[in-house]
Amino acid sequence: MANVRSFVEPVVQQIHLPAGIAGPDELTLDVRCFLVGVSTGLILIDAGLKGSAAEIELALQRVGAQWSDITDVVLTHSHPDHVGGLDEVTSRTPGAEVWAGAPEVQAISSAVPLRPLSEGDNVRGLRVIETPGHTKGHIGLLHEDEGVLFVGDAVGAMEGVVARPPAPFTADAAQAELSLRKLSELVPRRILFSHGAEVPDPVAQLRELVSRGAGT
Repeated sequence: MANVRSFVEPVVQQIHLPAGIAGPDELTLDVRCFLVGVSTGLILIDAGLKGSAAEIELALQRVGAQWSDITDVVLTHSHPDHVGGLDEVTSRTPGAEVWAGAPEVQAISSAVPLRPLSEGDNVRGLRVIETPGHTKGHIGLLHEDEGVLFVGDAVGAMEGVVARPPAPFTADAAQAELSLRKLSELVPRRILFSHGAEVPDPVAQLRELVSRGAGT
């Protein structure tokens, strides 16, 4: 890939949760990681579920890239639907740097060293936003040049509406609410969720969700 242009290419997998895991009913939802092309490289945000390599390879083909073009892998948090495919990815990207929020580094099993990230750090134009709560070291990423906010699992979307993640998967609900408020103060052009497709007027929806408070 001679010249990396600015783009975001989603990689979508499906996960099925039996009844009683995330609530009383069974649930099927998508899990998204993202290829992000910037002027200086190609970033993969999250590594998806175990077995994600095939879907990531298809996404690479869609954008005219190869595994060797990936310069950085940034993990939003340590849950298995975000890091399950990590070893498959790193085995194909030996030159890539792999990053995670500093408190998450020890929680992620990895065949390669992970580099820690903190508030305000920058990975090729993506600014790190600490959003703890879902996990201790959860992070979001703001692509400042393009106005694209990657929120990980701090908030998701279902049928065109933003929603908090299921309570059983949230480590600290009070801290998660503070992180949601922090994200709602940003004004990105787009918000991309790890679970759920883009929604109309995402900033207004997020602010409305925050204003209603948890439990609504």
